[in-house]
Amino acid sequence: MKQWLMGVSFLGLVACSSGQGNVTFTTYGEDFIEKEIPATAFADGWTVRYDKFLVKLGELKVANHEGETAAEQGPAKVYDVHRPGPVNVAAFTDLASEEWDEVSYAIAPATDATAGNAAGEDVTRMNTQGWSVYVEGTATKGTVSKRFRWGFPTDTLYEHCENEDIGNGVTVPKGGTETVQLTIHGDHLFFDDLQSPEAKMRFDAIAAADSVGVVGPDGEVTLEELGTVDLTSLPSNQYGTGGAGSVRTLRDFVTALVRTVGHYRGEGECSPRVR
Repeated sequence: MKQWLMGVSFLGLVACSSGQGNVTFTTYGEDFIEKEIPATAFADGWTVRYDKFLVKLGELKVANHEGETAAEQGPAKVYDVHRPGPVNVAAFTDLASEEWDEVSYAIAPATDATAGNAAGEDVTRMNTQGWSVYVEGTATKGTVSKRFRWGFPTDTLYEHCENEDIGNGVTVPKGGTETVQLTIHGDHLFFDDLQSPEAKMRFDAIAAADSVGVVGPDGEVTLEELGTVDLTSLPSNQYGTGGAGSVRTLRDFVTALVRTVGHYRGEGECSPRVR
């Protein structure tokens, strides 16, 4: 518990009339990251299993639309959400028992992050490389397997977090504790559209990059190889960019998808802001 509280400041915006309560934040990768993404979830029949899924979580903030801040977390920490979860991220105590409708957090490439539940060598590597997200895994279809090890330096602030079934932000219970999950969606890395709610998961084009890439077919798909695949060479009904002119290659596309992995309380959404 003491580790969770390090770097957390309590700003004391407590209204005596409303009482006080606590909020615990966790993070979780769900079954798709912890176990596997099954072939039935892919439009082209692949199965994906992660071995690591590292994220740098920081800048967690509980506030309201009037600009008042109840609590915020300091330095970022590295979490491997492939490990069984949920895992605790921060515990805020003695907050005003009211609705705090502006919750935000960042997945950003801080170079001074410490360990959440990630191994020390993973934390060092993430800091040294300047990555905010790093994934390792294997995709399998029939007798074919493709490894991937991808690190991304994306800097994304997830703002205005909400879940339509629960509401905006978090309501602090009087005399109790509310638990809020920062959910990481590993399936998003394989969507075939950046905007459409009808996007499907595919891996065929990613797998094919191993054959046309820099090194050639060696069983591993690198980001460099994805960078050689022009999106215009892929089927016209796949890999839609929604007009994002800077997204031209399959590497650009997957990098853009990385910015969508952060969610709120399961299927809840935040507004990702690129920094």
